[in-house]
Amino acid sequence: MKSVDRRSGETILSVVIPAFNVEHYIGVALRSAIAQPRSEEIEFIVVDDGSTDGTLKEILQVKEEASGHSITVIHQENRGVSAARNTAIARATSRYIGFLDSDDEWAPNFSDIIMPLLDADTADIIEFNVGMVNSSGRVVGALTMVDGASTGLRTNSMTTLLEFARICQVHSGSRVYRRELWDGIEFPVGRVYEDAFAIPLVYKRAQTLYGIRDRLYYYRRRAGSITQTTTLFSVECVALFAEDALKKSEAEDERVYWLALFRKFFANQCFLASRVDASVLPQAMKLVEETAAKYRSFAVKHKEQLPELRFRTQISVNRRVFQMKGLIKRTLGMELRPAVAAPSRVDSSRLDDRP
Repeated sequence: MKSVDRRSGETILSVVIPAFNVEHYIGVALRSAIAQPRSEEIEFIVVDDGSTDGTLKEILQVKEEASGHSITVIHQENRGVSAARNTAIARATSRYIGFLDSDDEWAPNFSDIIMPLLDADTADIIEFNVGMVNSSGRVVGALTMVDGASTGLRTNSMTTLLEFARICQVHSGSRVYRRELWDGIEFPVGRVYEDAFAIPLVYKRAQTLYGIRDRLYYYRRRAGSITQTTTLFSVECVALFAEDALKKSEAEDERVYWLALFRKFFANQCFLASRVDASVLPQAMKLVEETAAKYRSFAVKHKEQLPELRFRTQISVNRRVFQMKGLIKRTLGMELRPAVAAPSRVDSSRLDDRP
């Protein structure tokens, strides 16, 4: 078992933290990390992506408070979350790498569970579950990455990759990765939902996986975030990821994996199309139709009997449901609103950390 050499300053885990105009959130995120029992063995790389509010000030304040911790702060012109993450990954020096978004937080027991596994070089990727919280720190949902069948150590295989594709939760913060898996892989600059491009590539390289059912990461729902704001550009980006997966399906030995991911990306594209503003719905539907046409062409070219894509009715139904939910939230005053103060930390006394 390998542990940190405090005299040499070696760290076990490098954590990538991109930040842009999140002055009310970044302090909560960073303090959830440096409060961990073994946080002095973690390298934190915070990239301020050209913020115009008080984000950088908050970051520097936390760094000043956290003496004895390895916190690197990088300030760069605004180029988007992908560029910020790529900058931080290039600076990472530890054997493992993790991600913490600037409006999220770690569970109080994150390092208690994760660090011993890293000490022992347990696996290439360590997976765990994610809770969803609101601004008051109340858990309002969950993303299940690990179920009862995928706990513990597993050897990666096509069966395992297809299970990953079936779940297709590509949230980068829900895992810790061996650093070398990221060699040559970058998040696509200028796109949203960037995890959908990078994480499947990293998974394909891994030889071993280790699943933990505990919720060790908390994703915060907030107004203005990418997942709460659907535009035509969102649909375009996911269409590009679906097209990329279809191109990768040309390799016959990887076809089943990339086709499975294509279907998930296409389903997400349809879901996003159902949520766009009415003024751009025709363009969104055109993008969906074009993606479906490429899939049909692929099936003809390779003489594959592929499942038919049925989407028009589902998009229509999803759109009506989305509009009705929006009306109810507006009527009851339940819409997400921009923060005017730091959100509450997750209330650990009320947590059920299993899915």
